[in-house]
Parts: sequence; structure tokens; C-alpha cells
Amino acid sequence: MGVPRYECNLSKDTLTKAVEELNEPVDNDIRLAAIDRLRGRFLGSATNSDISLDDAFILRFLRFRKFDEDRALTALKNYQHLRSTWKDVFSLVNNPGEISEFLDLGSVVPLKQRAADGSFISIGTPGRNFTKNDGITNFIAATILTTEKLLENEEAQVYGVTVIQDLKCFSIGLSMQMTIVARQFSTLMQDALPIRIKNISVVHEHLAFDIIFTVIKPFFKEKLRKRIELHGNQVQRLQPRIRKDILPPFLGGSGPEQDVMGWKAMILGTGTFWSDQRDVGTTVWETVSGIFE
Repeated sequence: MGVPRYECNLSKDTLTKAVEELNEPVDNDIRLAAIDRLRGRFLGSATNSDISLDDAFILRFLRFRKFDEDRALTALKNYQHLRSTWKDVFSLVNNPGEISEFLDLGSVVPLKQRAADGSFISIGTPGRNFTKNDGITNFIAATILTTEKLLENEEAQVYGVTVIQDLKCFSIGLSMQMTIVARQFSTLMQDALPIRIKNISVVHEHLAFDIIFTVIKPFFKEKLRKRIELHGNQVQRLQPRIRKDILPPFLGGSGPEQDVMGWKAMILGTGTFWSDQRDVGTTVWETVSGIFE
């Protein structure tokens, strides 16, 4: 028996968005043909690939590059290259149990509800509760693990992610560590991880951020630069992009605290995070659609 092929189960609204914004074909046979071509081209050029090449994985890269197969191939190659060369980070990504205690800190945890544009929301708090043994490598690994877990949901591939970085505890030491891997990190987030970054909102930034932003900014493409917003201590500016009753208290919201242990369980594969595991959108869209009523 062969490996089951991808079957589209996107909702009507999500499929419409994918067709209009990502050039995704409606006909599944055409979609599968594009998947086959990209996989074949990658296998024809890759050496010692250790990544999954099933339909669902390949489809992420096609959506990421709006079904431009040349650009999707470049992104897939970038992803494979970083996996094989950035060993200190990806050894943790491949073995998340090795940072189990770090995941308890909740340095990268999504919210259970979405932003006004339907994008998923990921909150980073680098430095918060870090010990002397916790560094930027663990944080980047947690970022990748969170992103890839979100990407398992097709709605995240279509609607993208809104990123909040709370830098209140981001130290000079972490900033200096980040400068060393600035080029790799910028390549990862722009040209390798197949996630649509809709917005990056930075709060509580200070001198440590100024240092790293000066170094990393030249590596950012103009498109991403325009999506970065610096809010300082004015956390209320996160609204109305994200409703107050969704945001946790430490970001000026009235929503629940982050479910750190629930997300850790999701990453380690030992539990659930969303109340409806079939589709995050099932429960989340009740909140999103209410914004426009």
C-alpha cells in the first residue's frame, strides 16, 4: 500500500484566501502535481537529506512562496542547509526533551486565540526567568519548535503568525550572543522556515535590543522591516491588532495567563493545548469573527 496523498480539508474561507493570496490551485490534482515536482527537484539536488518529504511538508514551502516553485525550492534548500550546519540549535530541535526544563520557562508560547487578521499569535520573552545556563541557543530552538508545531495546522500556513517579543528581560549578554548568529537567524526566519510573518511587535525594548537590532537589521529585507513595530512601554498599542481580552496581563491585557505547560506538552507530544485538536480555527474563529460584527 502506498503512502496516502494529501487531501485538502481547508474550510471554504481558508481555501479562498489560499487561492487569492497564495496562488494555491483549487484542483487537488494540480496541487499534488506541484508537490511532486518540488519534491523531485529537491531530491535531484539534495545530498544526505534527513527531512520529511511527505506531501504535507512540501506543501508548506509551496504556500510559503505562493506556489512559485523556484522560490519554494530555494527555501527548502535553505531549510535543509541550516538543519545540517546549525548543529547546536537543530540538535535541540530534533531532541526537544533535552530542553525540557527550559520549556518550563515559557520563553516562546502561542496564545490560544488569534489576532484580528486571523493570524496565530506567538509570544517570545527572551531572558525571563533564564538561569546562567540558559542562552540564545535554547531560545532559538524553542522558537523553531513552536513555529513548526504551529505549521502542523494548515490555517497557520495560510493566515501566518503575529509575533510579539517582550524584551523586558533581554540582557546585554543575550544580545551579544544573538549578534554571533544574526545572519543565520535572519535567513531562518525569512528564507527557510515556511511561515508567513504578518507582524512583529516589540515591547519593553531597551539598550540590549538597540545593540542586536543594529547588527541584524541589515539582514532583514525591506518587506520584513516594514512589519516590525517598536512600542516601548506602550503595550496598549498591541491593540486593536490583538484584542485586550486575548492578551495576557503582562502585556496589558485582561486575558488568561499563558498556558506554558500545555504548550510544552504539545511540543513534547505528551498532551494537548487547544480545546479542539482537530482544528485550532474551530474554536479560535469565534473570537476572530466577533471582531468584525
